[in-house]
Amino acid sequence: MKLAKQQGAATLVVVMVLFFIISMVAAYTSRNMIFEQRTGANLYRATQSFEAAEAGMNWALMMLNSGRIDAQCLATTSTANNSFRERYLAINAGTGLITARSQTSGDPLTPTCVFDGGADTWNCSCPVNTAPALTAPTGNAVSPAFRIRFRVPNVTPDVQPGLVRIDVVGCTRLDDTCLDVAGASPANEGRTVTGAVLMLSGRTTVFPQAALTARGNVTASALNVINAASAGSGVTVHAAGTINTAPGGLVLTTSAGNALGGSSLDGDTNLDPPAIAASGTGLGITATERFFAATFMLTPQQWRQMPAVVTVTCPVGGCEAATVRTAITANPGRPLWLTGGLRVNSSDDIGSATAPAMMVVNGNLEFSSPNVTVHGLLMLRPASGWNTGVSTQSGTVRGAVIVDGGVTGTSSLIIQYDSDVLANLRAASGTFFRVPGSWRDWAMP
Repeated sequence: MKLAKQQGAATLVVVMVLFFIISMVAAYTSRNMIFEQRTGANLYRATQSFEAAEAGMNWALMMLNSGRIDAQCLATTSTANNSFRERYLAINAGTGLITARSQTSGDPLTPTCVFDGGADTWNCSCPVNTAPALTAPTGNAVSPAFRIRFRVPNVTPDVQPGLVRIDVVGCTRLDDTCLDVAGASPANEGRTVTGAVLMLSGRTTVFPQAALTARGNVTASALNVINAASAGSGVTVHAAGTINTAPGGLVLTTSAGNALGGSSLDGDTNLDPPAIAASGTGLGITATERFFAATFMLTPQQWRQMPAVVTVTCPVGGCEAATVRTAITANPGRPLWLTGGLRVNSSDDIGSATAPAMMVVNGNLEFSSPNVTVHGLLMLRPASGWNTGVSTQSGTVRGAVIVDGGVTGTSSLIIQYDSDVLANLRAASGTFFRVPGSWRDWAMP
């Protein structure tokens, strides 16, 4: 019997070719999916580290403009702790240059924070003289971290008073190698290094050369005004209006060799500038705002809104001395804005020669407790000028007083010009800002 001819070989070949093509397409698609998955994972880690670095930059700025902190970077009122600014920056009162503090070993101080995804909170370490002490969170939750380092800018034009460079490293986990500015990313981890130049601003451009400066007449009597430092200007009173230097008027003391009658400067109309009318932009500035801005570079509203400025809310009659002392102690280096006057109604000095206060007092200054010294620069903005006669006790302001108005009344208060106090304020007080155009997001030397 004749065998039937076998058929279907061509079909088999076609099927095998089609199967091979489908397999290749499937393999290529799988390869693309793996590539896209890896790319997505890398982008996710890179975004995490970048956001951690940006968070660290903003956190550091906030901390520089805050008060006292403990080892966990949390706010505290304990005087055993200093502020973030004092802990990590050294500001030369003579030159205004800012340098970074280091550990005794010479290694930089590096405050560090890590996010605990399981607890949904940040844990931070702000060491005083050691490496940061943090434990990596457990579990599978996302836990990025950042580390801060301050240093002198390595660009010559940036080495100027009031400037300091900040480097921030963001990583997808707490790892010392990754968080080191000169380190590297561990396998399968994201790492971003950012940097910027910070500027200490909102201070006075030029501190007054006189013990008492007034935008008005100084008709007070018995007020003791002293500028006797041999290296100082010797100017006792500087006013836009008239000054009461007649017998029985002000009691002036100037430096040796200066003519007493020439120690007071009156009739300076530059101290009482006219208002600037609103232009097409709708912006204008009052005469008192111009007087304020000549001292602080900002209008009163702008100055008050600076992050480092502490607003002290005063009751009717003014803020009591104890309230102001507490605010100064809790916020070293931060200027104060008093919403009312200042009542020095209890013993103990306000501020000190080494830690003076910069205060804007929106009311009268009154001493009702004897022999208290206020160290610092006071800008008095009473509605009707400073009436020294409301003080019932003697007291001293050591530094300088600026009055946005006139000075009246009879009082034996003492205003003593102190250039060292003012130098400390010039160097350390104010608000830190990021300098525009200084931001960088790559590893730096």
